[in-house]
Amino acid sequence: MCLGLISRIFDNEKEVVEGALALARTIAEKSPIGVQGTKVVLNHARDHTILDSLDFVKTWNMSQLQSMDLRNGAMAAMSKQKPVYEDV
Repeated sequence: MCLGLISRIFDNEKEVVEGALALARTIAEKSPIGVQGTKVVLNHARDHTILDSLDFVKTWNMSQLQSMDLRNGAMAAMSKQKPVYEDV
């Protein structure tokens, strides 16, 4: 755990399932475009250099500035409400 590769340890199978479902709910509350983008960027980084990956994420992030998710998230944060995102 000291290297940061493991974030939680569970005592039994039931706790593993509960922990996985809690994490899934947390991810599901996030912007679908953001979640998809994270997956795309991580998959790209796996097979490319750091410089290539930084350039890729820069381009990807710029393209996402056009999405409604950014606006919805910002508006929700300002009004202290949960954001509502469109399905993709």
